[in-house]
Amino acid sequence: MDSNIHSMRIITAYCWRIFGLLLVMTLITVPAFGHPPSAIVVDRQGQVYFVDVGVGVWKVDLQGHMVRHPGPHHHFMTIDDQGSFVQQRLPRRIRGDVSVIGTHPTLIFSGEFPVEVGSDAALYYPQVASDGHVQVIRLAPSGKSEVFAILPVATEIGTDGKAVQAQWIHGLAAGPDGSLYYTEKHAVRRIAKDGTVSLVAGNVTVPDCVHPSGANDKRLGPALRDLEVGTDGTIYVAASACSAVLKITQQGAVSVVLHGSDDWSPMGVALSNGDLYVLEYRYIDTRKSEDWLPRVRKISSNGEVSVIASVDKR
Repeated sequence: MDSNIHSMRIITAYCWRIFGLLLVMTLITVPAFGHPPSAIVVDRQGQVYFVDVGVGVWKVDLQGHMVRHPGPHHHFMTIDDQGSFVQQRLPRRIRGDVSVIGTHPTLIFSGEFPVEVGSDAALYYPQVASDGHVQVIRLAPSGKSEVFAILPVATEIGTDGKAVQAQWIHGLAAGPDGSLYYTEKHAVRRIAKDGTVSLVAGNVTVPDCVHPSGANDKRLGPALRDLEVGTDGTIYVAASACSAVLKITQQGAVSVVLHGSDDWSPMGVALSNGDLYVLEYRYIDTRKSEDWLPRVRKISSNGEVSVIASVDKR
């Protein structure tokens, strides 16, 4: 009898564990990642870090050498310059694969959603509430978390051609005065320090849009992804389905600052000392993400464009 009771307890515990996993899966919905990573950051010294979906993380040092660096091949990354989260064990309530790697600098990786360390040294990330709305959560270095903003509903066109409520965002960046900015597929929005959300640019289109073969589905539009915000509020955003980097003013005026070619498409952007670093992938139509090859181009403050890192083959 005791043996039977013990067996039933084991089975019951297992069933509850499975139920818990299924519940978590229903509470957060993320889009199918049919695109390369947008993860690129620059540390205070000027060293560049970017994710290669085939091998992991690369660092471009001050001598221009590209060397391997610890870290997973996740889609998103932010840099913790102050090391606030070095010893921080991220709470389990962060649903998704998030990890903290290294010191000086500390890099924070996410496999499912954008993450950003703000000017207040807190970590910001999106999370789907039980009612389906997307919230941006603020996690302080102390471990305390709170809802920073509730985002307006955004809709996207699904693979079946029908409109669906998007339960995700595509990029997240810190701006001046404690603000945050984020991308929807066709728009850029601003979250003020008090959590108020406003539209910066909507229904964004790209002049002379050239679709890479990996993103030739018209429903994608420009497919806005990673973004960076300058001290003056100027926004730079990767339009991955149009092979371009866009510049957006605070008044919503849109212009192109960089075009890709031959299936090279911008995925991520990073600003440092007036220079713009762009993570591009050869965004071809493939069933194996390892076939996507990355490179990093730099747009200097004087407008000069150069390739500073490239993965030519696997």
